[in-house]
Amino acid sequence: MTPRFLLPILLTSKIYGSEFVLGLIYIDANYWIYWFDRRLPEHNYVNGAMQNAIREGVVVNTVTLMEVAHYLRNLSTSVLNEKIKIITSLSTLTLVDFNSGILKSSINFLSTYSQSGLGGRDCVILATMKAMNSKELLTHNRAFKKVNGIKVIDEI
Repeated sequence: MTPRFLLPILLTSKIYGSEFVLGLIYIDANYWIYWFDRRLPEHNYVNGAMQNAIREGVVVNTVTLMEVAHYLRNLSTSVLNEKIKIITSLSTLTLVDFNSGILKSSINFLSTYSQSGLGGRDCVILATMKAMNSKELLTHNRAFKKVNGIKVIDEI
């Protein structure tokens, strides 16, 4: 079942390879997971931030979306697909494919930030943010706070 507050903004998503879009907030997998899983203590903390971000415009890459699906993998196929569709159907979503340009940029970020606690998937986020000119990141991963040029938003 789709949450009530999403109904007005569930239209069609935009899918881009690496086009330039302004003002998008990247939402890390952990925030999507906390938002979907009401059993988690973090759920209540992220709800407002998620709603605000979705209203403003969000960006997610296919790697993060797969990470969310992996967490939800024990749900029935229909429920899992419904949860992922909630994300991909957002009218304010820019969904970015993992392509060779994002890969190359991710590797560069990995060589720069691996000692700061960021892993490969984290660096895919940074590369996607760079490609989309996104400067804000909704995440509970503290390691991102060591990255210059982005604003980390964490309500937990």
